[in-house]
Amino acid sequence: MVSFRNLRDADPGAYDGIADRWSRLAGELTATASDIKTTLGKLDGWTGDAGEAARAHFEDVGAEYGTAAEYIEKIPPALRDLSDAITEAQTTVNGVMETVDSTYILSVNPETGEVRAGAGGPGDMRTDEEKAAARQTASELTETIQGALEDVREADRAAASALGETLPSAAGLTLEAVGAGNIITPSDIPGDDASAQDVKKWWDSLTPMQQESAIYTHGDVIGGMDGIPVEDRDRANRIGFAEEHAEISTRHAELEELGDARNSDQQREYERLGETLRGLDAIDERLEREPTDTVPQSYLLDYSTEGNGRGIVATGNPDTADNVVTSIPGTGSNLAGIGGELDRGDLILDKANQLSRNAETAAITWVGYDAPQDVGQATNAHYAEDAAGDLRGFQEGLRATHEGAASNNTVIGHSYGSTVIGHSAQGENAQLNVDNVVFIGSPGVGVDNASELQVADDTNIYASTAENDMIRGTPPFIHGPQPIGDDFGAQSFTSDAGTEGDWYTGGYSTAAHSEYWNKDSASLENMGRIVVGERPN
Repeated sequence: MVSFRNLRDADPGAYDGIADRWSRLAGELTATASDIKTTLGKLDGWTGDAGEAARAHFEDVGAEYGTAAEYIEKIPPALRDLSDAITEAQTTVNGVMETVDSTYILSVNPETGEVRAGAGGPGDMRTDEEKAAARQTASELTETIQGALEDVREADRAAASALGETLPSAAGLTLEAVGAGNIITPSDIPGDDASAQDVKKWWDSLTPMQQESAIYTHGDVIGGMDGIPVEDRDRANRIGFAEEHAEISTRHAELEELGDARNSDQQREYERLGETLRGLDAIDERLEREPTDTVPQSYLLDYSTEGNGRGIVATGNPDTADNVVTSIPGTGSNLAGIGGELDRGDLILDKANQLSRNAETAAITWVGYDAPQDVGQATNAHYAEDAAGDLRGFQEGLRATHEGAASNNTVIGHSYGSTVIGHSAQGENAQLNVDNVVFIGSPGVGVDNASELQVADDTNIYASTAENDMIRGTPPFIHGPQPIGDDFGAQSFTSDAGTEGDWYTGGYSTAAHSEYWNKDSASLENMGRIVVGERPN
């Protein structure tokens, strides 16, 4: 039973937030039911007993998803009605408390909500009539509180009844729509030491319903596993992404409403969430962008809002593309700034499509590591060392899940991103499985010569740095010699000189360090050529 203290402590906004999450889940289930229906249409050519059995099974599963969505849609109204009832009751009780607080005669029992009138004592100058009036007021205020409590209790009972009618048993559903034999548990999922090939083999061994179970119950794990097909990773990641995006947006809006009333902790949280939202909004824009003949579908291959944040987004499907390019950004890269990196990926993709109109290209933005956030941190190699295994595993995953003939795979590392690539191709049994390596604006990659990089013998290693790029001033004792040097052994290609700096910087500039993606630039042209398998100039 709802007590007076329960009512005073209740947060009606929490029920609204939960209602929003249930609404999103209902939408996701409806979308899944629609996906299953669409997939069924592709089975029209499958005849025989097996085809009929498969269609019947998928029809049943699709119907259960639809039924689950229908019943879940009943949950948000019940929760919002309860939220409204709590808000109204709290408003009534707050009015009573204001009346009580305005006089020393009245008090409220914090547990029961009973309003009491002081009996008075020596020195009490009130008349008997005034004391009786105070007791009458206390009684009336108590009735008001009790009436508000009863309204909330009735709303609570109504919500409980409504929610009881949404249980799976009420909908006639089994415990899991996928069926008890198709449930995937955490122990079924390959561990961190499994190779991408092992993960792909495991995934292929699952039934379609087992895969659905894994996606919808362990999406946070499946979405980040190298060796899971791109479309499945994308679906798994979008579930958690939509929920987290909505939660952070709601919290940021709440803090924004406080305005100048935000304390120092709230202000820091407000600013931090604003940065996070900038990145999430950029990813969401890419995911929701309508595909066209020139702009393919985007896929979310991983993300995290922890620390500086991470995001891996593919534009075009790497599993079916002829050419796949992965761009690794450098110092200062994080989730908040992923929008700019996605724009750069689009420019490379557009250039590749211009150069090879009959081939399909996918461009991946890989903000998949904890990058140094300033020049001082960028002198340390441990950021690259920590990222090396993840980049190698990701590239192995692209190989494992690709359909048909092997694609032409390229990694482009800009600035410290090139250092990450260099360390990914170092160490015993640490081969980086790519066709082309591109170091652009590189301070050094951790080795003295290209021959020390653990790549296949036929892997092409390219390098270019603009004449005015300030990175040229990086001394070799930090990350080794720059790969544009004649002694390094990489194939150099042309970049425009870039913006010239001041005389006291030797003509170097920070602007030139970021101009490799300028439209019609030599560097963008040459990166496009490499991506589609041509020789750069």
